[in-house]
Amino acid sequence: MPAPKKNKSSPDFARIDRGLQCKAEVERMLKNSQTKVIMPILALGILRQYSANRQRVFSDGEIRSAYEAAVRSLKEHLGHDVHLGAKYEDAYGMRVSRYGFFRSIGHLKYELTRRFTDSAEQLVSWIPDRIKQHIESRIGIIPELADSKVRLRNRRECFRIHEADR
Repeated sequence: MPAPKKNKSSPDFARIDRGLQCKAEVERMLKNSQTKVIMPILALGILRQYSANRQRVFSDGEIRSAYEAAVRSLKEHLGHDVHLGAKYEDAYGMRVSRYGFFRSIGHLKYELTRRFTDSAEQLVSWIPDRIKQHIESRIGIIPELADSKVRLRNRRECFRIHEADR
């Protein structure tokens, strides 16, 4: 049986498929995160760097800078730093490689894989809100409790519930 003919839209379908694969890998990064969301933040930082200047090869120092910039921007985006980032370790580049994100090309030197470069813009716009959703599903209102007005409101609600139970 002959192979099916490819139509002109096949590259678009391949790009969409790669985008879905990349999202699935980011989902896996989130699922595997223990207490801190590290790998998705690292991915966000690198993808932002790639989107800005099409840089595909990163040294450990460049990965660190991109990671730290992403942590800062996510703290601002979320309004808290609960479950965000950790002290950078040079092993992060190798760890994120297991998700097909980087390919090692030397000592502490990595190349961003093609499937992630093809989906970079889509992922950069999706990852911050996905991280927010993930953190909120794990910790609920804890970040809001940093605000004394929220704590006071919650205390009053708990007191009312307790009084109603009497």
